[in-house]
Amino acid sequence: MVDEDPARLHLEVYDTKSGLWHPELGDLDQPDGWDLLPAGDAFLTRQVKAAGAYWVLFRPKGRGQHRHQLGLLAPIESIAAAREAAAVTAARRETQRESSSRQRERAEAAYRAEFEEAVLRWLAFAPQHHVIADEIARGAVDRAAVVGSGRVGRTKQLTLDERAALAARAFIRHRHTGYEDRLFSLELGELDIDSGIGMSEVGDYREIKRTAHGEVDAFLEQHRVH
Repeated sequence: MVDEDPARLHLEVYDTKSGLWHPELGDLDQPDGWDLLPAGDAFLTRQVKAAGAYWVLFRPKGRGQHRHQLGLLAPIESIAAAREAAAVTAARRETQRESSSRQRERAEAAYRAEFEEAVLRWLAFAPQHHVIADEIARGAVDRAAVVGSGRVGRTKQLTLDERAALAARAFIRHRHTGYEDRLFSLELGELDIDSGIGMSEVGDYREIKRTAHGEVDAFLEQHRVH
């Protein structure tokens, strides 16, 4: 590697007070005819990388900080060609983004409808309780299926029916039992929230959760078909 022309290598270099530096190659000079493409535009970055020669430029990490990517050092011609391609394809890429967005919205709407149906199947309420069943299904999905939330409605580790059961029970626990009232009355003043001790490790909370579990079971029994 030492004998190769650094300009022909894909390197991660650091912008230090004394200039460009690489952990193995040491101090480096910016190749003639190169310039900086600032970070932030994914299309330009992909185009410049695809053109061949480039270095990834970082600001060294400080105390308690991660290194920060500043952009790409690359031949001026590559950067200019990337910007020209961006201008030429801007309208097409915008159309693709809008199409992708609509497709994601349709897929999300279909998933939420399927999720609601799964909740209704799991509830199996008697016909006279269809209004409250619909309320629970909608509320459970709204609560559990928030995109990017990491909640049960977004996990791929459980089947749809398992997600539906957990989401429905959680919604009933919060809206149709005394769980929240008892939770608010729980003395949490002595808890150190930064200590890593979760509420689930507090004895009183475990008892509240057990009580609510029984209340959810009773609520389901009261409303299901017999």
